[in-house]
Amino acid sequence: MSIPRPPRNPLAAEKRASWRKNRRLTKSGFKDLQYLPRSRAGFNATLAAHAFSVRRRIAGTADLNLWATMHGCPASARYEELGRQALVLWHGTSAERAAKIKEVGLFHKRGLWTTLEPGIAHGYTRSRSRQYGAGSAAVVLLLDNRQIKPGVDYSPDTPEVFRFHSGLPPESIAYILWDDHIEFLGRQKAKRPRQWGVAHFKKKDGRWVPRSRPPVRFDDQHTYGTLEQWLQLSVVRILGALGSAAAIEVFSSLYMTVDPWDALEHEIIFSALERLCGEPRQRRGFKQFRLRDVYDEFQQQDPRGSVPGIP
Repeated sequence: MSIPRPPRNPLAAEKRASWRKNRRLTKSGFKDLQYLPRSRAGFNATLAAHAFSVRRRIAGTADLNLWATMHGCPASARYEELGRQALVLWHGTSAERAAKIKEVGLFHKRGLWTTLEPGIAHGYTRSRSRQYGAGSAAVVLLLDNRQIKPGVDYSPDTPEVFRFHSGLPPESIAYILWDDHIEFLGRQKAKRPRQWGVAHFKKKDGRWVPRSRPPVRFDDQHTYGTLEQWLQLSVVRILGALGSAAAIEVFSSLYMTVDPWDALEHEIIFSALERLCGEPRQRRGFKQFRLRDVYDEFQQQDPRGSVPGIP
């Protein structure tokens, strides 16, 4: 039986997001992990926003529902219905203002700026957080491209930035990324893909062990009995879904699907990636990991819940 996380107050996060760059990882060639929290483990919405951004740059596009699923959030039925007409835009703000936006929508004040690029939007969350000390938040908007017209409803300031001429209602909001979690605000959840569940661990005799008695269900075919087995199964699932991925896509998904975040150290994630993938290859400006051929698909596991070939 899974144990749900307690409800959060987005304006009173235990730890505010840190914007100090992780220069050690940047120097190692992982420029996408520049904002990875320096602590042994941790998560803030920066990871999820930049994971979406990196996927756009790697693949040319990013599937909002797959992104949500991989972060333990419900997929959007509206996004599924809109298909190619879905327009996903990002708006960076403070957590204090996002709490109002959630209720009344985005208001127009000398312009309402949105962007296709999450990295641009998150730059505003950082500035708002520093300037006002009100936390940070990124609003993910989902619009029907057929119902808005350039020059009438919005003006493109740049190919990536759109300035709307009026406000947008709360119904246009699909997700809000707070400092420490992502909230789904869509009217209806899509049946597929199913959101990935959160694995719950506790510390016992100095080790992280599952809260539930092993074997713990991972998916329809796999179970796990240790943190290491869960991590290996998760890495295989992430890379199986994406084909190849930058490190931030793996880190972001892992930290959103484990509770507590302290259970994962940065180094054991890298160790699992190296064991399953070998050395990352530089592709499209990012170090990307790809599963070795033997792990390209889930196979029959042994009774202990391990992935074949992995101790």
